Amino acid sequence: MNPLRALFPGCCVLCRRLSGRDIDLCAECEAAFETNDQACPVCAERLPRRAATEPQGPCGACLVAPPPWIKTVAPFAFSPPITSVVEGLKSGNGRLQARILGTLLATAVTARYAEEALPEAVVPMPLTRRRMRARGFNQAALLAGTTGRALGLPRLGRALARIRDAPPQRTLARAARLTNVRGAFVTPRPLAVRRVALVDDVTTTGATVRAATVALRQGGAEEVHVWVAAKTPTDRVV
Repeated sequence: MNPLRALFPGCCVLCRRLSGRDIDLCAECEAAFETNDQACPVCAERLPRRAATEPQGPCGACLVAPPPWIKTVAPFAFSPPITSVVEGLKSGNGRLQARILGTLLATAVTARYAEEALPEAVVPMPLTRRRMRARGFNQAALLAGTTGRALGLPRLGRALARIRDAPPQRTLARAARLTNVRGAFVTPRPLAVRRVALVDDVTTTGATVRAATVALRQGGAEEVHVWVAAKTPTDRVV
């Protein structure tokens, strides 16, 4: 534990008790997070339960039509109580929540890449200029910064730009999400690295991730990996 925690103990953002950890989340509240361990390794969509000894391969949809990214790390399902932490990430200044989610995400990434090399850098999902001015910060950039520091990876904050605003994805029906963000992202300049991790707080249908990945591939990325704190199961999407 960080020695400073002896003087300034963490306070859990959910139950307000001392966390006793380097993050402001106690072990009991973290244990209440719904995990996403039985999931497709490519898109993170929930799979039917299998025996622990049975290999966890891609889902049928990813086998038939592989997405443009390589794999997805999404350690939790987007359901209470992690929803409160994600909402806190998007309000206020989000730094406490970024440390929480970034630390948990980095732990999941380390376990997932135990036998293979990490991407060379992290790229946060960008906001449009208008939304950035309204919010004052990009929650994905905070999350990518915390995750990258924990893993020793640089954050490429300007590698990807969002050039077209659109209605928030959560306000749209599932079928409309893909066309809503098509062509919304660009890479302002060729990427200096070839393997990147696209970082965001939550993914749902993957439409935004797909559009951003296409732009990164056009900018020179040979591999795009997707790292998110939580995945909304599509059976919960209207």
